[in-house]
Amino acid sequence: MLEELKRLQAHLAVLKTRLAHFESENSTLVASQTQSEEQHHAQIVQKNSIITQKQDEIDRLQDSLSNVQSKYQQLNQDATTLADRYNRLEKSCTDLKNRFQEILNERNELRVAKEKLINDQRHTQQEMTELKQERERLMQKNEHAKSKVEAIIQRLSTLGTEQDHHAQEIQQLAHPTETNEDVTP
Repeated sequence: MLEELKRLQAHLAVLKTRLAHFESENSTLVASQTQSEEQHHAQIVQKNSIITQKQDEIDRLQDSLSNVQSKYQQLNQDATTLADRYNRLEKSCTDLKNRFQEILNERNELRVAKEKLINDQRHTQQEMTELKQERERLMQKNEHAKSKVEAIIQRLSTLGTEQDHHAQEIQQLAHPTETNEDVTP
């Protein structure tokens, strides 16, 4: 029994050594576990802060994306509006070119008409000058003829008064009583 007791004591000593070893190993493991839990907790906190940062970044990016999308839609609308305005301006430009061409054609026609009118005016002025000269010539002829007629009338009146005078004398000689009656009343 003593031997058994010794053996038991030896076993107990081995067990105590093992227990001490296991306890030291356990405390090392507990310390390691605590340290690893702390590290894990720190990593979780770090990962959570990174996740929060990433989530904030995602939110900002989503806001930015929605802003960019609204700007993109606005730009598309503006581009459509500008394209419509450009088409209208292009059509107006074409209309203006056509109108300008019409105005140029009208101007050319007016120039031709102006030149024709200027030529007609020159011709008319030349005719008027010729007619004035003809009128002056005819008026001079008329004055000349008038003076001739007046001279003829004067000669005739001179001749006529002499003839009248002779005719009266002849009549008085032929009918002396008739002339006296004409004179008496």
